[in-house]
Amino acid sequence: MIHEIRANKTSFRPIRFTPGLNVVLADRAEDSSRKDTRNGLGKSTLIEIIHFCLGARVSRGRGLAVQALAEWTFTMEISLGDERITVTRAVAKPRNVRVSGLSKDWPGIPPIELTGERSFTQKEWRALLGKALFSLTTPEVPKYKPSFRSLISYFVRRGHHAFGDPFFYFRNQQTWDVQLHVALLLGLEWRHAVQWQKLKDRDKDLKNFRQLVDRGAVPHIRGSIGELEAERVTLLQEIEDSSRALDNFKVHPQYESIQQGANQLTEELHAATNANVLTARRLKLYQQAIESEEPPLAESIEQVYREMGVVFSETIQRSLAEAKEFYGLVVKDRRRFLKREIARLRRDMTETHAKIRELTEARADLLQILSEHGALKEMVKLRERHSVKCEELEHVKRQISHQRQMESDKREIARDRAELTDLATRDHEERRDTRDIPVRLFNLNSQALYRASGRLIINVTDSGFKFDIEISKSGSDGISKMKIFCFDLAILEFCTSRDLSIDFLVHDSEMYDGVDSRQRAAALERAREVTERTGTQYICALNSDMVPYDDFREGFNFDEHIRCRLTDGEASGTLLGIVFDPPAEP
Repeated sequence: MIHEIRANKTSFRPIRFTPGLNVVLADRAEDSSRKDTRNGLGKSTLIEIIHFCLGARVSRGRGLAVQALAEWTFTMEISLGDERITVTRAVAKPRNVRVSGLSKDWPGIPPIELTGERSFTQKEWRALLGKALFSLTTPEVPKYKPSFRSLISYFVRRGHHAFGDPFFYFRNQQTWDVQLHVALLLGLEWRHAVQWQKLKDRDKDLKNFRQLVDRGAVPHIRGSIGELEAERVTLLQEIEDSSRALDNFKVHPQYESIQQGANQLTEELHAATNANVLTARRLKLYQQAIESEEPPLAESIEQVYREMGVVFSETIQRSLAEAKEFYGLVVKDRRRFLKREIARLRRDMTETHAKIRELTEARADLLQILSEHGALKEMVKLRERHSVKCEELEHVKRQISHQRQMESDKREIARDRAELTDLATRDHEERRDTRDIPVRLFNLNSQALYRASGRLIINVTDSGFKFDIEISKSGSDGISKMKIFCFDLAILEFCTSRDLSIDFLVHDSEMYDGVDSRQRAAALERAREVTERTGTQYICALNSDMVPYDDFREGFNFDEHIRCRLTDGEASGTLLGIVFDPPAEP
C-alpha cells in the first residue's frame, strides 16, 4: 500500500494516501482564465513518480529525466508485507535506490549503512519488489520469465496506450509478454506461455532458415529432397564407374616412352603413306606417257605441206628423213627411260608398302600396350576425379540429412505444440475453481457499472492463452475504458485472495476520459466498495469536470476521498509547485 509521496523541494505538494478510495483532483482556480488548463498540473507526473520509486528505467528527456528536475529527489512510503518502508531515488542518480525501514529478514539485501538506509541497485530493488509484491522467485537466467516491471504496469497504468486494451500496458507489447503476465495474474500456469513462445521461436527460426535455403543463401544446402536424391544416385553411378576403372588400371613403367614411340611411328606411317600416294600418281603418269609416245610419220608431214602448195626439194626431203630417224631414236630412248622409271617406282611402292605394314604392326603393338596399361599421371588424375565425386556424394548426403532434419524439426514442433496444448487444456480444467474466481469478480464489477454483466473469456489455443472481454454495447471508447477498469479491479481483488502483497491500483484521468458520467460514478463507488472490503487501495486522478456529483448514489461522499487538490492559474497549485514543459510520454 502506498502511504505518502514527497520530494526534496519545498514547492512539492506531499500527498498522503489511505486504504480505500483516494482521489487526486485537478481543479480550476477561481481566478483562472480560459487559457489556463488542468493539463500539466501533475496528475501524470504523479504516475511517473510512483513508477520511478518502483524501479522504472530512466531515459534522458523522458518521464522525470528532464533538465528542470535534475536536482529533484522523490520519496515514497510503501508497505511491503507487514513493513512500512521509505524509498528514495534521485533523478540525477537513478541507478541508486535508498531504502529505510527494511528488516534483515529479507534474504540477499544490502547491509544497513551509517545513514540507517540500505543502498540498492535498480536491478536489486526490482528483484526485491518482485518477491515482496508478487512472490517472484524465477531465476534471472531464462529468456522468458515473469518481470516485476511488467506485472506492476497492470496496477499502475502509464501513458495513453496503457488504456487501449485490458491485457496490454503498452502499444508494442509482445504476445508472449501478455500471455505470461496475464496468465500469472489470473492464476493460470504461466510456464505454458513460456513453452509456447519457445515453440514459436523454434518455428520462426526454422521458417527463416527454410526461406534462406529456398533463396539459395545457404550454399551447403540446395534443392529439395527429391532433387538431392536424384543427384545422389547419379553420383553413385559415376563413383562405381571410376572405381571399376581404378581397379582395372595397370601402370606401365615405360608408358611415356612407349607413347612417344607410338607417336613417332604414327608420324612415319603418315609420311610413308603420303610418299606412296605421290609415287602412285607419278607411276600412273609415266604409264600414260609411254602408251601415247609414238614418232610422227614423214608422209603425213609432207602431205600437210603439199596441201599448202609447198614443194620440197630433194635436199629437204633427205633432211626430213634424217629428222624422222633422229626423232624415232629419241622416242625409243624416252620409252626406255619411262620403263626404267616405272620399274623403279613399282619397286619403291613395294618397299613402301612393306614399310607401312611394318610400321602399322609396330604401332599396333605399342597401342596394344597403351590400351592395356596407363601412365601414373593418368591414374593420379583418375583417383583425384574419383575422390572429388566421393566428396560431392558426401556433401549431397549431408544436404539430404539437413533437409530431413528440417522436416523432422517441423513435425516435432507440431507434435510438441499439440502435446503442450493438451497439457495446458488439462491443467486449465484442473484449475477451474481458481480461474473461475477472477472471471466471477470481473462479472460482478461489470454488473456494478452496467445492467448486463460482461464476460472475461479465457481460452487455450494451439498458439497459447487467448484472452478477451465482452461487455454489451461495447462499441464506444468509454465502455472500452471500463473494460480495463473492471479487469484491473478484478485482478487486484484476486491477487489479494491469493495472499499476494500487491494491494494498490492506480489510474490516471485517462481511465475516465470519454466515459459516461453514470459509469464514472458507478466505477468510483465500486472502487471504494471493493477496496474497503478487501483492505486494498485505489488511487485515481481526475479533473474536477469529470466528477459526476449528480450521479452518485445517496450516501456516497466523494469529497471525503480527495487527498490532494491541484489547481491551475499559479505554479503553486501544481503538484511540483513549478511550471516546465511537460516531458515526453515514456
